Amino acid sequence: MFDLNPFHLENASLLHFLMLQGTAILAYLIFRERFKQQLGRLNEKCQLLQAELDAREIIEPEVEEVFSSAPGRDDLKEIAGVNAKVEAILNGVGIHTFTQLANTPITTIRRVLAEHGPLIYTDDPVTWPKQAWLAADGRWDELRGWQEQMRKGVYTDFQPTLLL
Repeated sequence: MFDLNPFHLENASLLHFLMLQGTAILAYLIFRERFKQQLGRLNEKCQLLQAELDAREIIEPEVEEVFSSAPGRDDLKEIAGVNAKVEAILNGVGIHTFTQLANTPITTIRRVLAEHGPLIYTDDPVTWPKQAWLAADGRWDELRGWQEQMRKGVYTDFQPTLLL
């Protein structure tokens, strides 16, 4: 192999250690300056972007206000398992009424929920189109009864004819 101390010096280990320390300090100083320069450039970019953002005036209404005041929309939160966030997602993809939800395939609903982030909903979306069909048909008593059965853990499948 090779000899770390070819001249058989007494303090060779100390010399090697000092050279390594000197190299480490030199590398630290060089990269610290490079980092400061890069940080300065990024701070300048950030300030420019912040100034551009501050120049724009963005007024966003509350999600609940938009959906509750818009005409021709149903309150999808009447469906067991649909909360305000799920309703906002469904509205965002164009499902605004019980009839639209009733005619949406379950696989589509699951895909939309998966694409828009992790959500927690109380009931399986497999029942949502069926519940929406009952709501669209105005059969609220039957819907409430079925939802109560599902809350108790008794799931009886309901086979409606889908609305067109």
